Amino acid sequence: MTTAADNIRERRPENAMHIHDISMQAATSARLYDHFAGGCEAYAIDRDLAARATAVAPWLSWSAHTAREYAHTAVSRILDDTDIRRQFLDLGCGLPASDGRPPVELVSKTTQPGPGRSPQYRYVAVDHDPMVIAHVKCWAAETSGDAAVLLDITNANALLDTLQVFDGRPVAVLLHQVLEWIPDDKAVASLLAKIREWLPAGSALSIVHATADARPEQTAQLVATLAAAGLGFRPRSREEIADLFDGFTHLAPGLSETYSWHSRRATLPKGYSSGYAGIAIKPADGPAGCSVDVV
Repeated sequence: MTTAADNIRERRPENAMHIHDISMQAATSARLYDHFAGGCEAYAIDRDLAARATAVAPWLSWSAHTAREYAHTAVSRILDDTDIRRQFLDLGCGLPASDGRPPVELVSKTTQPGPGRSPQYRYVAVDHDPMVIAHVKCWAAETSGDAAVLLDITNANALLDTLQVFDGRPVAVLLHQVLEWIPDDKAVASLLAKIREWLPAGSALSIVHATADARPEQTAQLVATLAAAGLGFRPRSREEIADLFDGFTHLAPGLSETYSWHSRRATLPKGYSSGYAGIAIKPADGPAGCSVDVV
């Protein structure tokens, strides 16, 4: 029997990239981030850009490692502090960590199915990079609970079409280190509005996003360096990131520097991550203004 997950594994918009479109002639944000986080998927062109970017923004590797740890923390907090157990949507999922598994692997370990039963969770990963999706499909094939979708997440109509796989119960949406790679503020606002409208009450929204607040001059140099390589990069202020959570209520510690969620936060200097992170819940009574804890 064909399942909804089987269908979206193969669904491709007419303008979707093909696997042979993987480029070794231009750096990509996914490979660049993977390199900063200690991965091994970068090509020479990515490593060259990483060296130039690090020359003006030496914190990039620290930031990538902190954001990657935050992803595991976020999934754990969602499992511990909300009623969400089964449904995760990872938008702009990026290349998997060095262990080859997504942070939502935590879910499968806590909801192992019995013999002959379907997995008790649904994890859908979405990314516009065919190299990312090729990697994701390697482990998505192991269970009907996982699915990989090749799609530009700013294509809201196509994105909503893929979300029919979810069953109407609360969903955890992960937007980790992706929105800064979408320079168009209107596109980001439209994406969040669609997600906000679609999500059932009780759903969670987890965002980690780069900022220029701590180091504006160096970050401006980083933006220019990436732009020269053809990569748009748009760090946002704490106020702009807070607006992305409009209508949701934050879990403690609220919208904070990413290192604040880190298990070793007491030993890390302020501004360690050069980004903000937060987890917020859609209330049962619908949008009522965003509640952001002051830190």
